[in-house]
Amino acid sequence: MRDAMRPGCGVNRFRYIRCILLLPLFCCVSTLRAQDIHPEDVSRAIEQGVRYLKSKQQREGNWVEGSHAVGMTALCTIAMLSAGVSRDDPAIVNAMQYLRRFRVGPDFNQNYSIALQTMAFALCDPERDRPLIRENVRQIEEHQTFEGPNSPANGGWTYIYTGRKAGQRGSDNSNAQFSILALYEAERVGVSAKQETWARARNYWENCQNANGAWGYTPTSDGSTGIRASMTCAGIASLMISSGMTSQDGAAVRGDQILCGLPAQNPSQERIRRGLDWMERNFSVEENKGHGGTYLLYYLYGLERVGRMSGQRFIGKHDWYREGTAFLLKRKGELNTHWSDNLGDLSGTSFALLFLSRGRRPVLLSKIEFGTPGDHSWNMHPNDVDHLTRFVESRWKIDLTWQVVPMEPASVEVLLQSPVLYLSGSKSPLPNDPDRAAAWAAKLRGYLDGGGFIFAEAQPNDVSFDKGFRELMRQVLPEEGYELRLLGAEHPIWQAEVTIEPDRMRPIEGIEYGCRTGVVYCRPVKKETGTGNRPSLSCLWEVARPVERDDPYPEAVQRQIEAGLGIGINVLTYATNREMKTKDRKMLEAAAQVLSDVEQRRGQIYLGLLETGSGAGSAPRALPNMLQWAGVHLGIPVDVRADKVHFGTDAVFDFPIVFMHGRGAFTFTEEERTRVAEYVKRGGTLFVNAICSSKPFTDSFKEEMRTIFPEEEWTLSAVEPDDPLLSDVYGGFPIERLEVRVPQQSPNRKMRVVDKEVVPELLGIKVADRWGVVFSPLDVSCALEKTNSLDCKGYTRESAMKLGINTLLYSLGHM
Repeated sequence: MRDAMRPGCGVNRFRYIRCILLLPLFCCVSTLRAQDIHPEDVSRAIEQGVRYLKSKQQREGNWVEGSHAVGMTALCTIAMLSAGVSRDDPAIVNAMQYLRRFRVGPDFNQNYSIALQTMAFALCDPERDRPLIRENVRQIEEHQTFEGPNSPANGGWTYIYTGRKAGQRGSDNSNAQFSILALYEAERVGVSAKQETWARARNYWENCQNANGAWGYTPTSDGSTGIRASMTCAGIASLMISSGMTSQDGAAVRGDQILCGLPAQNPSQERIRRGLDWMERNFSVEENKGHGGTYLLYYLYGLERVGRMSGQRFIGKHDWYREGTAFLLKRKGELNTHWSDNLGDLSGTSFALLFLSRGRRPVLLSKIEFGTPGDHSWNMHPNDVDHLTRFVESRWKIDLTWQVVPMEPASVEVLLQSPVLYLSGSKSPLPNDPDRAAAWAAKLRGYLDGGGFIFAEAQPNDVSFDKGFRELMRQVLPEEGYELRLLGAEHPIWQAEVTIEPDRMRPIEGIEYGCRTGVVYCRPVKKETGTGNRPSLSCLWEVARPVERDDPYPEAVQRQIEAGLGIGINVLTYATNREMKTKDRKMLEAAAQVLSDVEQRRGQIYLGLLETGSGAGSAPRALPNMLQWAGVHLGIPVDVRADKVHFGTDAVFDFPIVFMHGRGAFTFTEEERTRVAEYVKRGGTLFVNAICSSKPFTDSFKEEMRTIFPEEEWTLSAVEPDDPLLSDVYGGFPIERLEVRVPQQSPNRKMRVVDKEVVPELLGIKVADRWGVVFSPLDVSCALEKTNSLDCKGYTRESAMKLGINTLLYSLGHM
């Protein structure tokens, strides 16, 4: 862990998120639906854009458009790297060789080019190009404008570097934005600018903001310059970055002490809020407000940055990524291979690629905003989730993002677009109004049913959040068996990614839901006699430093931070199994999930889900997912709902196929045993599997079958590999081997899942010439549930789907 998150200087350099998190932005359903955007269409458009850029690359490795040859080459390189092109790709290798030829001097002194070159160095191979990054940062700082006292241009940048001695004069907000972005990208890879540089930049952006919250192209002392949406995005993002670098965090390290819950102070917060208010009032993806259709793709490039850096999925009522993506796909069209605007084809295509690729980064988790307007108790440590995400990125080697979601207006569909919801704070998350509390509970239940994961934490010595969260969970999961229980040392959250030493463990509770622990809760830690409070995880994430610094924390402090980050990444690893999906794909799946929940499809065949006391509710979407897939891909007219049945009534005979699964030991009553026997002998099919390959359930099921069918010819026997059930005779799949997910701990003590090919392992009871009972001791349900779990052995999703579909078609074929 030390290599991934090294200690550093006393000032936390990544605080820009705070100012946006404190803003009362509320989301609602966008006017564009998720089904308007298909991930394949986005991927195809990105691939076409990359191919176009490669086709226009010159023999020397550069691109030519306008007067900024180096800048254009750097922009195309950044766009392709962001779109997923490897740094070892010949196009990138040649481009970087070209860029490394240029050093700041009389013949290379254009600010745009120097800034973009710095960003390309930082993005592609920062270790190799660190000396070049460091020199460029020095040059950018040296050429920050200073015209004398009270000049509105002070702290900005302009087109040409003239040098301090010549008197660097003039600023414009476009050049100033690119310099800020270059310094920011350098900061992310460990090359820091001076505090006075950031302070001057912050003052510049504050002073040139228009009274209505917007920014124009040039600064004026009275802020009367013409406004533009593109420059307003530049102002918001630049002020978030520069003010974040010079503001107080929600936590700090003083000697050997970690101070948590400090009042975060950002003097630019109100200005950023006004800028976002202007964006909300004037939001458009089809127009660069104040400039019409001019520089439109450049504006979208800035819009993506505001949305991504802020963590806000919505700007007002607008889902900026969804609407922007739909517009870009429409603007390019099916026949075109690239984008174009007034800046040119190369610039337009690069800006479009940056919007599409960076904006679709997988969402790792969403931080839930709750409470009354203006109450920021949900956000005591504003940078916690950002720093944790940065740490996960460094370990998983993948670009990720996070977002803030206000709970009140969020729908289940919105919540499902994030694999993890994070709740923390110093006040109760449970609304006082019973109706609102019930609505919250219903949404969170829908989120859990859809495969979501809740990660919550109370602050040390907290009472209000702890009491409220426990009551909220009781309302979300009122059924017996869904209580919060302490997670033992054997649980994967202590070793899924990194091993947490016993002395760094803390009391963490969980609720088993679905095929895994679906809720993880860090309960408040009480102060021990003669000791200070153990910092909360969010506090430790807040003080963590994403890049290596020269001034390390004390060893005792660093160990605490590493343990806090370790627990955080372990929980996220357990929740996601490191299987992240791009934002557009999550949108599509979330919409499909909600539509399947409300869709009432008439069909000819109805299937039942058997209720038992052994965890029948552990995988509520397993059967609907299988049936929905069968309906869509095989044209089987089945109802996508899983109607619950039990063998205590004659209603079970209305279902030709009954699906049963469980995790714990169970027993049938005598009445149920009688109906099971009668159901099977009448021609019904009982399809059963052990959730997560549970041995207690398997043992119980086998014992019940021996009791119900004592005759020798009715005993459970193996389904042979050449059986018609495993063939395509009934329209299914020819199955010779299936893949099984096997949890393992790697030599470096990291948990992982290994896929192994096996001969299908099925048992059954035959009635005349057909299988009346089909049993899989390996898990099928959790795979069908689409739940990522590190500790659940069973078939892969594809194998489970094949096995389930074959059993369904086999059963229908014998009706």
